[in-house]
Amino acid sequence: MLARLVAQKLGEATGQPAIADNKPGAAGAIAADTVAKSAGDGRTLLVYPDAVMVVNPFVYPKLPYDPLKDFQPVALLGKASFALIVSPKLNVKTIAEFVQLAKSQPKAINFGSGGAGHPTHMVMELLNQRLGIQLTHVPYKGTSPSIQALLAGDVGAMITGVVEAMPHIKAGTVLPLAASGPAAKEIFPALPQFKDLHEDLDVSVWFGVSAPAATPRDVVSRLNAQINRALAEPDVQKRLSEFGITPAPSAPAELERLVKQDLARFGPLVKSLGLVVN
Repeated sequence: MLARLVAQKLGEATGQPAIADNKPGAAGAIAADTVAKSAGDGRTLLVYPDAVMVVNPFVYPKLPYDPLKDFQPVALLGKASFALIVSPKLNVKTIAEFVQLAKSQPKAINFGSGGAGHPTHMVMELLNQRLGIQLTHVPYKGTSPSIQALLAGDVGAMITGVVEAMPHIKAGTVLPLAASGPAAKEIFPALPQFKDLHEDLDVSVWFGVSAPAATPRDVVSRLNAQINRALAEPDVQKRLSEFGITPAPSAPAELERLVKQDLARFGPLVKSLGLVVN
C-alpha cells in the first residue's frame, strides 16, 4: 500500500510512469538486495518497514546488503502506533499486574507474534528485557493468526498495530495494557505509554524510502521534497490513517538517524536471543 502511494505521487510529480514492483521473500531482503544493486540514478527506490534495515542484518548471516553502506536514505514515510494486548483469561487489568504476574511465573505466559524477527516479536522481546520479565514466544505466520490465537486463549499476550487490535478491544475480547507510537496518547489517553515504563521503550514501527548508495545528493533532495509534499496531501494522510500510520515528513538525515539508532537497539537484542534465520 505504501509503495503504491509513493509510486502514484512520484509519478504525478515527475510526469513519468512509476511502478510499485512487489518482490516478496526473506523478510524484504530480496527487494532490498535488488535495489542495493541497482543503478544510482534515482529511478529505483526501496519502500520498506524498519525491520528490513535494523533486524535483518542480525538474523540473516549471509545478508547480501549492508543497511548503511549500500543505501542512501531518502525519506521517512510514517510511524505506526501499536498496543500490548492480553487475553481476559490472564485476569490482569493493568500493566503493573501483568508484570507482577509474569515475574511470579517466569516463562509461563506465552506471547504470539507475526513470526520470528517480526516487529511484533522484536518489540515484545525488548519489553521483556527492559521490564525484567520472561515470556515464551510462539511465532505465527503473520499477525492475523497470532491475534486469532490470542482470542482463542492459546497465547496470553501480544503486541500488534492499533488498527488490528481496535475491533477486538472494542468488542471486549482483548484488553489493552500499554501503547506506543506517535498516536498512542490520542488513541489510548488512559493507558500508560511504553516510554513511561522504561526510557528505552520509546519505540514505534516506521517505514522509509531509500535509494542505492551511488544516488547523487541532489537527486535524493529532489525525491525527498516530492515525497514530503505528498505526505502533506489530505488524501494521502487519510489513507495512511486507515492503516494506523502517522505521516512523518523529514529530511534524509532523520531516516539515517533512525536506522543507526535501531541498529544499536536491536542488534544486542537479537544476539542475546540467538535468533538466526538460514
